[in-house]
Amino acid sequence: METKNICVTFAGPVGSSKSPISNYLSTTFNLPVFNNDNIRTEITEDIGIFVEKEFLERLELRLRKVVESQISFILDASVDRVWETKGENIKKSGYKFFIISLDLSKDFLAKLYRVKKYDDSLNRFDEVFNDHQNFLKRYGGIVNISINDENFKDRLEICRQELEKWLIELKLRK
Repeated sequence: METKNICVTFAGPVGSSKSPISNYLSTTFNLPVFNNDNIRTEITEDIGIFVEKEFLERLELRLRKVVESQISFILDASVDRVWETKGENIKKSGYKFFIISLDLSKDFLAKLYRVKKYDDSLNRFDEVFNDHQNFLKRYGGIVNISINDENFKDRLEICRQELEKWLIELKLRK
């Protein structure tokens, strides 16, 4: 099934700047953002605690509705651990992916966690870092752009420029 629908998404650890990039690209390209973290917050507000089962059910239902609607969107989430299932399912629906990989060093990422006060994420630091490294080993060839320690401060503009070029290549933008 050929479509002009696109999904901009990310590969990268928790706290590596997915949401700031998502928000910038959303306003620049007029694309809605599907954000996993908002669903987490909603569940915590509704129930009083975070319940993983409820999160997964709501996430699956809402993402399926977005995909069925065939609109282009930004998936403000990491595909590191879920590419084989979620990524492939969305692709089967005719979407083209633009994947931004946030390839930050351990030192740089730890610094971001401290600045952002991501104390809970520090407990899972090695796990999320290794998940990203494993994704890159297996699927690095499908990444459209890489943000690293050296170009991090310019990440918003780099992502905008590269997405713009990609859309022109797809003939979705002049």
